[in-house]
Amino acid sequence: MSKNWLNDTLGPLNFLTAVRERYSVRRTCNDLMKLYRESERSHPTANSMERYASIVAERTGGDQREVDRVLQRVEESFATWPVERPIRFRDVVQYFAITQYFDEHPSESGIRARVSSVVMELVPENI
Repeated sequence: MSKNWLNDTLGPLNFLTAVRERYSVRRTCNDLMKLYRESERSHPTANSMERYASIVAERTGGDQREVDRVLQRVEESFATWPVERPIRFRDVVQYFAITQYFDEHPSESGIRARVSSVVMELVPENI
């Protein structure tokens, strides 16, 4: 018997968990890109923060206070460390990808998939 039999036994399951995580992140990216394109069409003169707020409101169904709270969390999570910068749409998508995954899988304590890699693959940098 292998010295690390537990890892040998659970290894394939960890792979399946990572696949499930990547699928969830991809789905979130695609859903939010669709909302972004709809927002572009319906509000062509909106600036980026107005567009992000519109998308957050659509995604959460929340009021302005909820939208502000989510955008504040996005900023705190992605746009203030290690260097302070404006929020990017990729930040918004990454925030939703992570929070949605944990909402759907409350017993999980972490994500093995590289969320930022999936987001970078599916969400253009310049929006």
